[in-house]
Amino acid sequence: MTSKWLSAALTGAVMVSLAGCAATAPGVRYDDDYYQRRARFDCSHRCGVIREVDRVYVRDNATSGGGAVLGAIIGGVLGSTVGKGDGRTAATVAGAVAGGFAGNAVERHGNDGGGREAWQFRVRLDDGRWATVTQWDNGDLRPGDRVMIRDNRLMLLR
Repeated sequence: MTSKWLSAALTGAVMVSLAGCAATAPGVRYDDDYYQRRARFDCSHRCGVIREVDRVYVRDNATSGGGAVLGAIIGGVLGSTVGKGDGRTAATVAGAVAGGFAGNAVERHGNDGGGREAWQFRVRLDDGRWATVTQWDNGDLRPGDRVMIRDNRLMLLR
């Protein structure tokens, strides 16, 4: 009886930990760490002119956790059919862990469909450095537009 509770607790812990997988969102990538620290303080480090605009496809690796939960359940059930006693408990736990990882991977790769459309801007900053900004929408921005990087997005300056 105790081994069943241990198996259920371990399976639950695996499912909860796998459900927390998330993706990184588009944002700003600076050319160096010094620039990233200084960008908060003055416009010369956040203002510039767009030089290039490209449509890109960003893979969104976020999952709802449903694939991990379903995979853990199926893996636990299949694992429980192997062995007897403590061996069965170990197989159940191993099956739940493996099934959880497999289910999460299947959900993550099944969601992207080749990636979500986004826009990538290459900006020549006033201090001579470069920044690459990736955001979900174009915002009618074009090469030659003067912009400011604010909250990881480009804002058109008039």
